[in-house]
Amino acid sequence: MAPDNEPMTTKINYELPVEPDQSFVVDAFRPEDAVGVASLFYSIYGAEYPFETYYIPERIIAENANGNLHMVVARTSKGDIIGHGALYRSSPPNPALYEFGQYLVLKSYRTSFAAYEINKLITEEMVRRVPMCGFFGEAVTHHTTTQKACLKAGAKEVALELDLMPAESYEKDAGTTQRVSCVLYFRSVQDQPQLVCVPAAYTKAVEFLAAGLDLNRQYVTAAGNPPADVRTHIESRFFRHAGVGRASVMVLGADFEKVVSDLETQAEREQAVLLQIFINLSQPGAGAVADCLRARGYCLGGYLPRWFDTDGLLMQKTKTRPAFDSLKLHSERGLGLLQLVRQDWDLTHL
Repeated sequence: MAPDNEPMTTKINYELPVEPDQSFVVDAFRPEDAVGVASLFYSIYGAEYPFETYYIPERIIAENANGNLHMVVARTSKGDIIGHGALYRSSPPNPALYEFGQYLVLKSYRTSFAAYEINKLITEEMVRRVPMCGFFGEAVTHHTTTQKACLKAGAKEVALELDLMPAESYEKDAGTTQRVSCVLYFRSVQDQPQLVCVPAAYTKAVEFLAAGLDLNRQYVTAAGNPPADVRTHIESRFFRHAGVGRASVMVLGADFEKVVSDLETQAEREQAVLLQIFINLSQPGAGAVADCLRARGYCLGGYLPRWFDTDGLLMQKTKTRPAFDSLKLHSERGLGLLQLVRQDWDLTHL
């Protein structure tokens, strides 16, 4: 255990002792919760959680203060943090689209209603307090617990992210020997009507995934090529610890194939085993871009409302064939999504 006077800039690499069977309340984060939150992350993930911020109390406080992060905790009368969940800004270019998740509960409190109450506070109250267009969550597929939590939040399956996380991220708690795929769930909070240009190859997939999302959309087939006088603009980021590269294509240009070729070269240098490309579906050239990616071995990931504020399409390229047969999907819609992605992976790897 660290000394009481440990500086708040120190990375937490220990577990605070917490007595079992205490009563607790579920509440919005307070600055004094930061050390307990960091200890909770360490108790679940060891030192392997891929984002260092969650081990550093000072950063946790700062991110909650600036609106990038909205944490909810389960706090005992002694101030111990035994559970956690959050709304937070992550990969989308649209800052009004939040991710929800990071549900953690100490092992000794997992028979309590902590996770349920945290999820309820976030998805029923926090979403009304935080200005947003919607939120999404990524649920693992080596078990179905987090998938059920997303469904209870009123979100629906819209994408399957193949081989997203390394096994080491879950080894301490859940135990798995292969990379973990995730289902991406979405729920609209404040919709904005829009025209969506759907690549012809994915007309049926988008129709299936858009069903039940409560969106006001006009869907048309994405026809034609990106404008010859426009240069492609992407925003990319590589997570070497996770072996993942993500690129959001903000503007589609005639030079797209060269841009994606350069991106793949960078992905090799960054040792990425998964490369995700998010296409802006507000632009008619989306069809040609999707065809280009399919020819290069990318398959469907899914349909992402409001990713750019306008809607997006996820395509993805894996180093090896994903272990489709080992994925655990909770719902019929989830199984339908898996079938769409698996079929497209096979078609793009003939």
